[in-house]
Amino acid sequence: MPRPTRQIRERGMTDSLMHRIDRGSEPAGLAEIRKHYTSRWILYYQEREGNRPGDTHWREFRDDLHRVFQGLCAYCEARSNEEVDHFRPVSQFPELVYQWSNWLLVCTACNRAKGSKWPPMGYVDPCTEFQTERPEAYFTFDTLTGSILPRPDLNLERHDRAKAMIDDLDLNGRQHLRNRKEAVEGLERLAWIAVKEHLISQARLEETFVCLAARHTPLSSIIRVWLHEQGYRLTT
Repeated sequence: MPRPTRQIRERGMTDSLMHRIDRGSEPAGLAEIRKHYTSRWILYYQEREGNRPGDTHWREFRDDLHRVFQGLCAYCEARSNEEVDHFRPVSQFPELVYQWSNWLLVCTACNRAKGSKWPPMGYVDPCTEFQTERPEAYFTFDTLTGSILPRPDLNLERHDRAKAMIDDLDLNGRQHLRNRKEAVEGLERLAWIAVKEHLISQARLEETFVCLAARHTPLSSIIRVWLHEQGYRLTT
C-alpha cells in the first residue's frame, strides 16, 4: 500500500499502544458498600478468621465499568464478557476489595489466566495516572504474528514486568493471536480494495481506518501499530 503523504490529524487519534483508560470518579453507593463489607475480607485474609465472605457487590457496578471501558477487556481489548477483575487480588489486598480504583472490566479468558497472581513487581496498570507507567510505555505489537511484546527500549526491570504480565495473563494465547491477526488482515484487505481494485477512495479508506482505530473499537492498539507502519501518523 502506498504510504500516504498527509497525516490524520483532526480526529483526536494518537499512536499510543495498549492504551491507558481513565476510570473516573467512583459510582454513587460504593462508599457505603465498602464501609460495611471490607472488614470481613480483611479479617478472613489477614487475620484468618471465619469463612471466606460470600458478598460480590462489585458485580452490581458492571454497568458503570462497561461505560468506562466501553465494553472492552482492559487487558486484551477484545469484547468483554463483563467480568470484574480485582487488579490487585483480593487474597493479597483484601482492603481493596471494594475500591473503585482496583476494578477492571475484563474478558473471561484474561480473568481466568490472571486469577490471583501478583508478582513482586506487580503488573502494568491499565488505569494508572503516571505517564511513564502507562501501558503504552511498556508494550508494542508484532503485526505479522499478532503478538504483544515488551517495547525494545525498556530497561531490564521494566522488560521483566511487561513480560511477566504477557505470560501470566496468556496475552499471546491462541485466541488472542487469532483475533489480532484477523484484525490486521482486515486492514490489509481494505487497503488492497482501495489501492489495487479502486473500489474505495483514499478519503473513504482513511475514514474507515479512523473508525477502526478509535478506542471504543476492539483491538485498536494493534490497528494503530499497523497504521503507523504503513506511514499514517495518528496525531492529536
